[in-house]
Amino acid sequence: MTRQEVFEFIRKNPVFGLATADDNKPHVRMMMLYRADENGIIFNTGENKDVHRQLSANPQVEMCFYSAEERRQVRIESTVEVLEDLELKKQVVKDYPFLKEWVDREGYDVLIVYCLKNGRATAWTMETNFKPKEYIQL
Repeated sequence: MTRQEVFEFIRKNPVFGLATADDNKPHVRMMMLYRADENGIIFNTGENKDVHRQLSANPQVEMCFYSAEERRQVRIESTVEVLEDLELKKQVVKDYPFLKEWVDREGYDVLIVYCLKNGRATAWTMETNFKPKEYIQL
């Protein structure tokens, strides 16, 4: 896969597993992609969530995007950083209306937006299962 193909794949398959670590224990949960392009992979969570606490303590993550139709997964590893961008938060709430009531009640500070930059991706299929991993720099 090329870098551009990785971005196309993850935009086409926006639900991903996010792996974090807490006290040397792994934690994985499904997340929803907000945006992915050459500027980074963006997703959001709430300030009261375990995932935010875990990422604050250790920003190293792995994301796993999967397509059953293609029988392919793309894993991306890197670190994430919080984006303190009120206009971006407003756009997230506009695009995800289910967040509006919560943000209206609590304020925009409860919405935490993360960005993964400079990731390293690898693709996997049954056909490439036994081949050495090839990495794509994002």
